[in-house]
Amino acid sequence: MQILLKILSLIYGSVIFIRNKLYDLNILKSKKAEGVEVICIGNVVAGGTGKTPAVQYFVKKYLNEGKKVGILSRGYKGKRKEDLLLVRNDKEILATSAESGDEAYLHALNLKVPVAVSKDRYKGAVYLRDICKVDIIIMDDGFQHRKLKKDRNIILIDATNPFGGNDYLPKGRLRESLESLKRADELIITKSNYINNESLEKIKQKLLKYGKKISVATFSEENFYNMNGEEKELSIVKDKKILIFSSIANPKIFYETVKRLEPSEIEEIKFEDHHLYKPEEINNISEKGKDYDYIVTTEKDIVKINEKIDKLLVLKMGFKIV
Repeated sequence: MQILLKILSLIYGSVIFIRNKLYDLNILKSKKAEGVEVICIGNVVAGGTGKTPAVQYFVKKYLNEGKKVGILSRGYKGKRKEDLLLVRNDKEILATSAESGDEAYLHALNLKVPVAVSKDRYKGAVYLRDICKVDIIIMDDGFQHRKLKKDRNIILIDATNPFGGNDYLPKGRLRESLESLKRADELIITKSNYINNESLEKIKQKLLKYGKKISVATFSEENFYNMNGEEKELSIVKDKKILIFSSIANPKIFYETVKRLEPSEIEEIKFEDHHLYKPEEINNISEKGKDYDYIVTTEKDIVKINEKIDKLLVLKMGFKIV
């Protein structure tokens, strides 16, 4: 199996290398959406770098500066009739999480700014510029989507898995070579609070050769809220029996975060990243949860759940540059 994965990784890496080279040589063309600034929050390691809270951090930053901001996402795993979809305008949500995908819908819930999804990110950027009249587009993911030219590429490096095992997908977690960091404008080491200072310094030293600005960010729990949106203190789970479930790229961080809140017991149910829950799966979680004081999930998961779950708490996480 390892040999097969290595072969597949070599094939994947070769395809990505050739594609990037074609863009570098200007054989494949990048297109600029004139009249709007595009800032990409991306990564080179698949999943789990904290893009969603980072996107919301930068949206709030520019809103505080008086800019009109929009969010552009691919809308991964969203099922819609037409590719380009306006998930929300600055007044209301216009789509479901099933149509938009979980990440875009989470942005729509948390921020009162236009959110659009489109596999063709250039088309989406033009739409946000022309129809929604935004000044700045924060692009959720898309460092590898070179068809749209960005004004700034901010790349997130997950401190708990910074270099993807130094192998391409599927053997490792690299979406492209670490040399692609030379295309970045800034590198942010996320989840720095999950490792010690010595490990953090080693990551910084390895990144210095790319000659980019390096920032450090924390990824911290802020509060819980229930299905009615009522906020709850983090201390509510201390000394309690907890059942957690998630469908995220890095469930280990979710587990470790809940563990730091000192429950007496944790049991975990894991699904694949971006999993779409079936009613029977939610029923099974609810039934299992009867033996626990609380059931805890993530913000990315709650947007995909329509059924009521008793004793459910959603953990809200925050991104902060330190």
